[in-house]
This record gives sequence, C-alpha cells and structure tokens, in this order.
Amino acid sequence: MGQSVHRIVAHEARKITHPVIDGVAKFWLTVPAKNFPSGISTAVNARDPVGLNRRVYRDVKESLLGLSSAELGTFDLMNKGITILAEEVRLISKARGEYEIVIDDEEGGIVDGAHTARIIADANASGSIPPEQHVEVYIRTNIFGRMITDIARGLNTSLQVAPKSIYNIDGVFDWLKDAVSSETYSDQFSWKESDVAEYDVRDLIGVLELINIFDFDNDEPKHPISAYEKSSLVLDRFAADHEASRDDLSKSKYYRLRNLLVDVLKLWDHIRHDFPEIHNGSGGSAGKLNIVEKAPVKKGVFEFPFAPLPSSAYRLTKGAAFPILGAFRNYVAIDEKTGDAVWRGGFKRVLKVWQDLGPELVAETYRATKDIGRNPELLGKNRQHWVGLHKTVRLTVLQDQLKALQKSSKTK
Repeated sequence: MGQSVHRIVAHEARKITHPVIDGVAKFWLTVPAKNFPSGISTAVNARDPVGLNRRVYRDVKESLLGLSSAELGTFDLMNKGITILAEEVRLISKARGEYEIVIDDEEGGIVDGAHTARIIADANASGSIPPEQHVEVYIRTNIFGRMITDIARGLNTSLQVAPKSIYNIDGVFDWLKDAVSSETYSDQFSWKESDVAEYDVRDLIGVLELINIFDFDNDEPKHPISAYEKSSLVLDRFAADHEASRDDLSKSKYYRLRNLLVDVLKLWDHIRHDFPEIHNGSGGSAGKLNIVEKAPVKKGVFEFPFAPLPSSAYRLTKGAAFPILGAFRNYVAIDEKTGDAVWRGGFKRVLKVWQDLGPELVAETYRATKDIGRNPELLGKNRQHWVGLHKTVRLTVLQDQLKALQKSSKTK
C-alpha cells in the first residue's frame, strides 16, 4: 500500500519522548471530531472496523452525535480515543494547531480505535458531528517489528480479540498464506476476527495437525484428537512452534508439513463428498444420518473447492470426517534428506487407498454411530474411534510395504 500523509488540526497537542526506548515519541492530541481525517490505514489493528451494529458501537455513535443523555462536548472524556502508529509527525502551523502524520500503510496506521475512527468518518460524511465533540488521538512514532504486535495485543483488551487476529499481525500465518496463494480457493479462508469466509485458518492448521507425524508417530498410541476437540489449543501450539522457529522455519514441525497441505485439503474434500454416496451405494440412507449435513435452503448445495469436486446437497460433518482424515497420517513419512514430510508412494496412491478402502471406513464410521452415538461431536472426540480407523488404514500400509519387499526380493 505504501506511504500516506494525513493532516490533522488539533485543539491542543503534547509531545513526550519515551523514557526507555530511544527514538520513540508519544504525541497526545485533542482533536475536534469533525477534523479527524478519514482513510487512515487499519492494517495493524487486530479488529477491522466492521460489526458497527453491536450495541457498544451504536452507543458510541449516539454519544458522538449528541443523541445520548451525556452532556454535549464530553465525547473525548468517555471514549478511549484513537491510537496511531506513524513514521513521523510534522508540525505545519503551531498557530492553527495543524499537523501532518506520515504513515506506513502496511506496518502503521490505527492500532486501536478503528471502530471509533470509522464511526467518526461516517458521521463526517453526513456532516452530523456537533462542533463541541472532540476525540483524543494518541500517536506513537518509530515503532517497528514485534513492538507492533505487542502494542496491538496490549491495547485491544476491552473486547477480547480473537487470538488468530493477533497471530495474523505477528506474521504467524505468512507461510500458510503462501502455501495456498496460488490455489483458486485462496480467498476462502479467514485469517483474522473480522474476515468473512467459508473456512478458517484453524481449518488449515487442523488438517496439518491430523498429519502431524512429528508429534503423533504412527507407532505411538497418541492421536491428534485436539484438531477437532479443541482447535484453540492447536492454534496456540502452531503459534508456539512458529515462535520457536521464527529465525529458521526449517525447524518448524508444521512448516515441514507444508508440501502436503494442498493434498490433504483435497483428501478432506473427497472424504466429505464421497461418504454419503458410498453409504447410499451400500444400501444406506445418508440423508438420515446425523453425521451427514444437508446444505441450508438458502445455500442450496455445498461446494468442494479443494479437490475440486461437483457440488452436492450433502456432505460429511467435520466431526465425522476428521477421524477418517487423521487415519491417513499412516501414509505420511519423513524424507531423510530434507527432513520434510512426504506421502508414502505419492499422493495418487493415497487417493487410490481412499477409493479402495472408503467403503470399509464408511461402514466402520456408521457402526460407530450405533455404538458411540449419532452425534458427530461424539465421534470427533472418541479416542477408540480414532484408534480403530487408524488401525484399518495402518493394515493397508503394512500390506503395501510387504508387497514392496516381495517385489524387491524377486528382482535381486
């Protein structure tokens, strides 16, 4: 986005140098709300200025416009104000209280108070702000790197910010974004709290956790049930892994799974799409299963963008799909040369196994609904169900390995 310059006329202003960090300065401006400029970047704000219909923001608007019971001219006393990270603050005219703010639109701008700024901008567009109303504007200069994230986290505490919004600012998801950037579905993921999309960054991290052979060795009894049961835990684990390997991503467990991400998303689509058809083909009625969801009337059909596959009115729920998908961790191995994860026999082999083994995995899942319960939540959290599906796929892997050994011995 580059750099932008915004002009502010303040009623009064103060500048304070930081007592500890050289070069950092703090400016405090009391600004007539009608003089606050619109269009300042909100790239570093944990919350985009959306959702203005919330009661708290309607109250802010009423207060600004003088429609509340509060005394006119007290808006600045009741509102937290707006905090801006800027490269420079220039004094244009001391007599007029006129300043220019220079902002890096990618790493600066409004870090707190974006909703207040948006409410002011909308009211200014209609010329409805009383001249008595002022807003406090706090400007910080020479803020770089991790300080941006820390400030965003520290200031956004009145309404709890979703952790993914903080992680997004901190660059935790950057390589994930790169991994799907060339895919047709790259715009279907939400990376921060205010994004509206079909899928969430936690879905990406969840499917990576399902094939996380570094923490869930196929020969060990542990299974990544938390990928479904508690996505927030996996999100925090992903962030911690990123922090530990920030200077060398090759040490990151999740980064070493990156080459399988697009493939495992395809497999997820196949499982969710094919399950109802396989169940119906065996004489069942998938539409009557609680673990199969029907598309809302307004939506009409479900799309399967990762594979891609034809749209369908039905798909397998996440709670039922994740244990099946997790069982294919059996086909993940570690390349001894690169240290990265790879598919045993390639991804075409994995898809072929799903096609061949699908009816058995579907039948096993259907039986589990009889034994455990019909609620997909129960399947997604039941350890024995995960273990059973994993063993079924494990047997196929061992058969593949046996055939490979027999073939190798014959050629010698």
